[in-house]
Amino acid sequence: MMLILNILSQYGAPSGISGPLGIHREIEALKHAFAVRMNLGDPDFINVTEVVSDMLSPKFAETLKKTIHDNMTFDPRYYGGRWNQIHDHGTSHVSIVDTERNAVSMTNTVNAYFGSNILSPSTGILLNNEMDDFSIPMNNGNVPPPAPPNFIRPGKRPLSSMTPTIILKDAKLRAVVGASGGAMIIAGTTEVVLNHLRGMDPLHSVLAPRVYHQLIPNVVQYENWTTPYGEHYEVPSNVRTFLRRRGHVLQSLAGGSICQFIFVETSKKNKGRGELVGVSDPRKGGFPAGY
Repeated sequence: MMLILNILSQYGAPSGISGPLGIHREIEALKHAFAVRMNLGDPDFINVTEVVSDMLSPKFAETLKKTIHDNMTFDPRYYGGRWNQIHDHGTSHVSIVDTERNAVSMTNTVNAYFGSNILSPSTGILLNNEMDDFSIPMNNGNVPPPAPPNFIRPGKRPLSSMTPTIILKDAKLRAVVGASGGAMIIAGTTEVVLNHLRGMDPLHSVLAPRVYHQLIPNVVQYENWTTPYGEHYEVPSNVRTFLRRRGHVLQSLAGGSICQFIFVETSKKNKGRGELVGVSDPRKGGFPAGY
């Protein structure tokens, strides 16, 4: 997520990256991020120092920004994607802040609806299917090969899309955010943060319809669904038209990421300590709890 924000920050003030053009730029930044991401692996087995340094580097982001054109998009090879993507799922997330402003952003996964479909006979806990997040050596035809940094090794941790995030300013807590939704977590979490940086209040930062891109396949998935709770989420038609005119292939999506967002709202009235504003994504019928 930091790489995406770095790229977009090169365009200037938050207001300068809003609207359909901003969404196009977000998609292009996502494609770069997914290309870079597949060079990651368990740091106990793979040297990821240079990759992580690049992802945190404004200079690297500036280099990538120069490859983004406001009037067109490109195929995955343009973004330097050497490896095929993994498509993890089966996640859940909680964001927590206590009265002392200690914060927890925690994402966990069983990686499928019922994990590995095996219950531990001693605990009754459903075992996860996290092995599915490794890249497996195989010939995939016309798509890029699987990523060697994420190949299976004994004791190795697989690559994940989890993006639990705690945001500080001047060493003080400002926000806690994260999401469930497998590979859509990265886009969902980033878009909530960007929405708030653009001036949306915490609720509307979460409510705003989302778009997703995972580089491969080269398709923009956009929200267009009515939840079981009766709420409808749909990316506006003018945005979809704008994206198609720039060459994006669009596909509607009845689902997506589920984000949990806590923002610390500071003012002179609360003496800078900050009032907690919590939003639990209503897409899944969630609501925040406070004590």
